[in-house]
Amino acid sequence: MQRTYTVTLDEECKGCLYNSQLKKVERSESDAAKISLFKERVRALCQDPPATYCAPLLMRDIDGVHREIFGHGIDYSAEKLMFDSAVLKMEEGLFKEIMASADPLAEGIKYAAAANYIDFAKLSDLGEGSLAVVAEAAAKTVPEGGALSLLKARLASAHTLLYVHDNCGEVVFDKILIRAINALFPHIAVTSLVRGGEIINDATRVDAEFVGLGRYAAVEDSGEAIPGTYLEELSPRARKLFESSDIIISKGLGNLETLFGEGYDVFYIFMCKCGHIARRFGLEQWQTAFVHEGR
Repeated sequence: MQRTYTVTLDEECKGCLYNSQLKKVERSESDAAKISLFKERVRALCQDPPATYCAPLLMRDIDGVHREIFGHGIDYSAEKLMFDSAVLKMEEGLFKEIMASADPLAEGIKYAAAANYIDFAKLSDLGEGSLAVVAEAAAKTVPEGGALSLLKARLASAHTLLYVHDNCGEVVFDKILIRAINALFPHIAVTSLVRGGEIINDATRVDAEFVGLGRYAAVEDSGEAIPGTYLEELSPRARKLFESSDIIISKGLGNLETLFGEGYDVFYIFMCKCGHIARRFGLEQWQTAFVHEGR
């Protein structure tokens, strides 16, 4: 029996996914008949998805339609390379800036949250100039005090931390936060969980290797090509990480939409890119968020 998710799929999600993926396919493919069929099939999916769905599952199905029609998934390899390369150039300078700040953990969370702006499922026309938006959003971010104090207290005594990643580009900002945690709490063993296959611009093992994530965390994958953490299809190894880790940090909306309300103790870092997410958490659209959910 499928779950009905706490953070639900609404009309905004359907329209957003339909429009962003259609734009991408129109830029990437040349066969007009196949593009028309893709448009028709995706419109049907978005009009009548299962009542139990959330946005990551609908995106998984949209990508599946693309594979059926074009013979491969929707290709974001160029965008992933562009953003990972651009943020890597910033990494050392930003890490030094964060570690020199009055509160490096809070500063690292600010940038990780702001970097959730890099999302091709929501915004199909991102370019390197979007990194300026990330910097502006980080400057305005103030991590919620209660959640921040709790995380610091947990980090002081924890032995293991699971960091669930989201998109490329922002995975480098996540890496910087993990580096800060390594420096501040060297007794903690960090595991990074990436996607088990290519889906939109989400980070995979290949991307983790490209950005050097393995130097600061053990890298595992979810076993699923879904832009979220769909517990019912997680590999046994990944599921064990959720059961055994002392602390879980979840990054981005896809992970929030699939994990929130599922019974885990999680610290969520994300940006309220969608109106219904902002309303759900009592925040403004495009505001960053750092939210704790206990068991």
